[in-house]
Amino acid sequence: MSDQPLIRDLQAGDPFVGFLLASEAAYKTSRSGGEYLEVKLADCSGDLKGFLWDLRAVEGDFDAIRPDVFLKIKAKVEEFQGRKQVRLEKVRFAEDFEVGDLSHFFSTSKRSVESMLAELDALIGSIADPWIRQLLQGLLIENAELRGAFAKAPAAKSLHHVYLGGLLEHTLSVAGMAEKACTHYPAMNRDLLMAGVCLHDLGKTAELTYQRSFGYSDMGNLIGHISMETEWVAKEIARIPKFPDELRVQILHCILAHHGRLEFGSPVLPKTPEALLLHYLDDLDGKLEGMFRAISDEAGTGNWTPFSRSLERMIYKVRWPKAVHPETIDTP
Repeated sequence: MSDQPLIRDLQAGDPFVGFLLASEAAYKTSRSGGEYLEVKLADCSGDLKGFLWDLRAVEGDFDAIRPDVFLKIKAKVEEFQGRKQVRLEKVRFAEDFEVGDLSHFFSTSKRSVESMLAELDALIGSIADPWIRQLLQGLLIENAELRGAFAKAPAAKSLHHVYLGGLLEHTLSVAGMAEKACTHYPAMNRDLLMAGVCLHDLGKTAELTYQRSFGYSDMGNLIGHISMETEWVAKEIARIPKFPDELRVQILHCILAHHGRLEFGSPVLPKTPEALLLHYLDDLDGKLEGMFRAISDEAGTGNWTPFSRSLERMIYKVRWPKAVHPETIDTP
């Protein structure tokens, strides 16, 4: 297991024998009428598609080959339309004990959870408004179960910060931009904005599933994170005696409006400066993370990434180097 190469290090033509996590798995029918297996295989470094064209190579129970299980595979790496994939030669279900260290298969934030939680606590401690500080402490510090989920959840299924700890990392990134924006716009209510930043994706802790592969829970599909977190925040506010009603409405508005447009899932448009800024910072952070991730991926042809459905474009991969101040250049 320890000698198994990571997905990101595989090259076209390489053989592969080892364990991978099936985040997706389905038996499909080709145009010629033949049945084949298509899987999405993952480890901590990324994922790729795999195809088994001869189902006689499935060892054991066909029904055991399903999403969120480990598979032992024998395969050869290929390239199709600029992306790596594997042609499977043998596939079988694998028990967890065979795999060993499960952390090898789950992408995690490069930042430590402990440092990010410390940064979150410092942010909450910096809130001057006593009502907002009490609200954030109740949800994100005193509620141990929610705090643990907030530190573990990804920020999305596939769009951005798609790794364990991604939700907390995304939240802190948006908070960092919000801090700078408040110095540029002195009229902005910094504490109200930070409340929106900390709470705008809180419902993703229950909307998404992230015990194995990343997906949507039944509650996530039926209700969605905006509705869930709005309910949670409203209930927490109701437990705080004499919480100002005007502040309650403005915080809930930031949450409800943070997707920015009705067709993107927000039931209302941003109608306060704090809600508008939250929407754009949230959107910017997600899109930039997705763009940087696409650039760092080796997939694509030449200077361009494959077409990104989420960003609706290809990304130019050539990076202009940062400028060096003339005073730092050594002269002969």
